Amino acid sequence: MCRKRSGSSQRTFFGALIFASITLTSCAPRVSSPALAGDWDAYIATGSNAREGFEGWRRMGFAHFVSGDSGVTGLVRRRTGEAMLDVTHVVARADSILLTGSGEQSLQAAWHGDTLSGVMLTAGKPSGRRMRLVRRSTPFVVEQSYALWPGAVSDSQYTVSEDTLVFMKTRDGARLVSYVARPVGDGPFGVVLQRTPYTRILHSAGQYWASRGYIFVAQHVRGRDVSDGKDFGDYDTDVRDGYDAVEWAATLPGANGRVGMIGHSDEGRLAWYAAVSAPPHLAAIAPSAATGDPWRIVPYEDMVFSPIDVAWACLMRARTLQNISDLDIGAALKHLPLTDLPQQLGCGDVPLWNRWIAHPTLDAYWREHAVSTNIAKVKAPVLQISGWYDDSRGPIDYTNALNKVVGHPYIRLVMGPGAHKGVDYVAGEFGPQSRVDTRRLQLRWFDHYLLGKDNGIDREPPVDIFVLGDNTWRKEAAWPLMRAVNMQWYVSSGGRANTSAGDGLLDTVPPRGAVADTFTYDPANPTPFLIDSRELETSLNEDFTALNASRHDALVFTSKPLTKSIEVTGQMSATLWAATDAKDTDWNVMLLDVFPDGHAERVQDGVARARFRQGFDREVLLKPGSVERYDIDVWFTSRVFSPGHRLRVSVSSALFPKYDRNLNTGGNNERDSTFVVAHQRLLHDTEHPSHVVLPVIVR
Repeated sequence: MCRKRSGSSQRTFFGALIFASITLTSCAPRVSSPALAGDWDAYIATGSNAREGFEGWRRMGFAHFVSGDSGVTGLVRRRTGEAMLDVTHVVARADSILLTGSGEQSLQAAWHGDTLSGVMLTAGKPSGRRMRLVRRSTPFVVEQSYALWPGAVSDSQYTVSEDTLVFMKTRDGARLVSYVARPVGDGPFGVVLQRTPYTRILHSAGQYWASRGYIFVAQHVRGRDVSDGKDFGDYDTDVRDGYDAVEWAATLPGANGRVGMIGHSDEGRLAWYAAVSAPPHLAAIAPSAATGDPWRIVPYEDMVFSPIDVAWACLMRARTLQNISDLDIGAALKHLPLTDLPQQLGCGDVPLWNRWIAHPTLDAYWREHAVSTNIAKVKAPVLQISGWYDDSRGPIDYTNALNKVVGHPYIRLVMGPGAHKGVDYVAGEFGPQSRVDTRRLQLRWFDHYLLGKDNGIDREPPVDIFVLGDNTWRKEAAWPLMRAVNMQWYVSSGGRANTSAGDGLLDTVPPRGAVADTFTYDPANPTPFLIDSRELETSLNEDFTALNASRHDALVFTSKPLTKSIEVTGQMSATLWAATDAKDTDWNVMLLDVFPDGHAERVQDGVARARFRQGFDREVLLKPGSVERYDIDVWFTSRVFSPGHRLRVSVSSALFPKYDRNLNTGGNNERDSTFVVAHQRLLHDTEHPSHVVLPVIVR
C-alpha cells in the first residue's frame, strides 16, 4: 500500500530559517540510504552525456537532505540560495536513485562510492546538464552580494508595463524588434538599452529597471528572431544601427532624452559599437565582460584562430539560439581541415564561421569591425565590469586604449574574481567579498548619468580590483597601477626542462647553465589545454599538475618556494628566444601558481604565431633553424603568490583546443589537412635571456 504523509518541517541552517510544507508519497520500497542525509556540494557539468575531452565540473550549488520515517527529503540550491531542485520524493533501487520534486525538475543518479552523479531531467527528459553531489563536512553558507559601492540607489517603486514586440526602423529601412518595459507614470525616465543577439524578452531585467524608474529596451540585432537581416554576425551595420537605436530610444514616450547602454559579452561589444558612433543622446555605457576586438579574442586570439569558438558559431547558426549542450565538440575538434568543423558537428553551413576563416590576418575587414581602432570617437562615460578569469579581454583592452586618448571621457573599471559567466566557474574559495551585484553598480552609474543624481560616483577612485589571495577588494587611482615594478623572471635549466620532473628553473637571476632546451611538437598529438568545449569559457584556473608532469612536449620552469608574499597586479608579458626546423610554428607561455601540496593552477597564458612576429597584418615565414625573438602578451591578473608557493612557467608549441594547431608547414592552418612535426629549441643564455615580466606591487 502507498503511504502518504503530510506535515511541516522546520530547520535552521545556512544562516536562514527554512520552512517546508511537504507531502510525500512512496510506493517504492522505503528509502534506507543514510548516505544521502547531510550536506553536499553540488557540481554541474554541461551536457546530458559525457563526451570526449576535458569536462568542467563547476561547484554551482549545495544540497541538504534529512531522513524521516517516510523517506528522505531535501533541497538543492544555487550558491546564492535560488532553488535548483526541491526534493519531495526519493526512489532508490540498488545503486540508482531518483530525486523528484513538486515541479518538473528531477535528478536520475547513481552512487559511485560516496558520490552521487546523474542527469538532470525536465518533465522526465534530459535537460542538458549533469549533477554530482560531493559530501561536505559543514553546512553551506549562502553567498551574499558584497556592497562594493555602498550608497543609495533608485528604489523599486513603479508598476511595470511590458511590450514584447516594438519595431524600430533604421536609416536604411530595416526593421529591428525590441522588448520594452516601462514604469507606469508620466516620467520623464532615463532609458537603458541593451542590443542583443541572444534573448530579447527579458522579463527579469525589464522588471528590475522599469520598477526603478527607467525605460528598459532589449533590441534584437539584424538576423536574429524577427529582426530584418539575412545573416547574423557580419557586424557591418552594427555601428550605425547602434547610433540609430540610441537616438530612437531617446524619443520613446516618457523618455528624458538620456540613454545608457548595457550588455554582457557580445552585447557589451555592441554597446561599444554604438559608443564609437557617438550618438548625441548616449549619456553613458556600462557593459560587462565586453568581447574584445576580433583579432584579440573571438574568433582569433592574437591572430591565432580559436577552434573552440565553433560552440558559439553553432549556438548562433539560426535566427534563434540553438541547443549545443550535447554536441560532441571534443571529438570533432580533432578533424582537419577546420573549415569543415561545423559540418562535422551537424551544424550545417555557418556563414559566420566561413567569414572568420576567410580573414586569417589582421586586415581591413577586422579593423573595420573593431572598437580599439575607433575608440577616440567615444564621448560617453564608461563603466567596465569583468573578472580576472573572464576570457572576454575587452574590458582591459578597451580601458588601455581609451586611456591613451587625450581628453577621453571618464572611465571606471571593476575587476572581480570571476569568469565570463561568473565566479561559480572559478575553482577555489574567495571569501565573503567575491560576489558583487553587477546591476546595482550599473544602477548607481545610471542614477548619476541618466537621472542626474549627485551620488558622488564621478568623484570616487576609478578602479576597483579584487586581489586574489588576499580575497579583498582594493580601490586604485588608475589602471595600470603606477607603483607596479616590472620584475623579470628568467627561465634556465641544465638542458632537461621537459616536464615538472626536469631541471627547469625560474628565477630573478639571469640564465645560467645549458644554453637551450629542446622538445618535439607533433600536431597529431598537440599539448592539451584543459577546457570544456561546451562551456564557452576559455580562461579558467584549471589544475595542470598532471599535464606538467607527463607531457614531454612542454618545458617546465619552476621557482624555489617563496619566502614572502609577492603581489602581481597588471599586464604580464613574456620574451622568448627560440628556433625551429619548421617554416612556421607557435610558442605558448603559461604562468602557474604551484601550491605547497604540489598542485599547479593556471593563472594566465599567451601565444605567438611565428609568421606574425613582425605584426599581425603581415605573414613572414621562418628560415628553419634561425633564432628569433617572440614577445608574447600573457594577459593580466591581480594575485598574491603566498609564502611556500612557487611560480611556474611552461613553454610549449600548442595549447589545444584553445588555440588551433599550427601545422608547421607555412600554409593555411585552417584550410589545410597536412602537417609536419617540428623540432623546437628554446634558448636561455646571456645573449638570449628568455623570461616573463611580472608587474609586482611592493607590499
